Amino acid sequence: MSDRPPEVVGAIRLGRKTLDALAYAVLLAAAVAGTSAFFELSGEGTLFRTKYVLFWVGFALLAYASFQLRPDSPSKLESKGEFVTSGDDRQKRASGSVGARSLTRLERLAAWLPPMRWVRVNPDDRFSTHTKQFLAAVLMLGLSMAMEFLFGVAAPGTA
Repeated sequence: MSDRPPEVVGAIRLGRKTLDALAYAVLLAAAVAGTSAFFELSGEGTLFRTKYVLFWVGFALLAYASFQLRPDSPSKLESKGEFVTSGDDRQKRASGSVGARSLTRLERLAAWLPPMRWVRVNPDDRFSTHTKQFLAAVLMLGLSMAMEFLFGVAAPGTA
């Protein structure tokens, strides 16, 4: 048994969950940006369209993840005879049994890559996939804004 106070144990668990979510979000944003940049740099040689791809994919993913994270209506809960408090519980229940949520391919890849390779996170103690997608969408929108405002990525031929 650990001699750590419960507050410290809770903070460590939250840190590991957050690191897991950030690894997933960075991997998803890098996959979208890298794929778009590869095709654009092999053709025109600018990142103008990549900025817009990041914006529109991020916007669409933000809408999708927000829709999936909404709580169930009270009438829906009463008809099922259960009370659900978070999106994590809803996702676990959808898989058949509590704690039996299987990881997606992207989650397995994020768990295989460093730094998550060295950090142990219980399968039951992760943020939902939709929460991770929401975080990835915010990251994509932020990257699109950084390309526009910080790096000055503009249309070809404009200065």
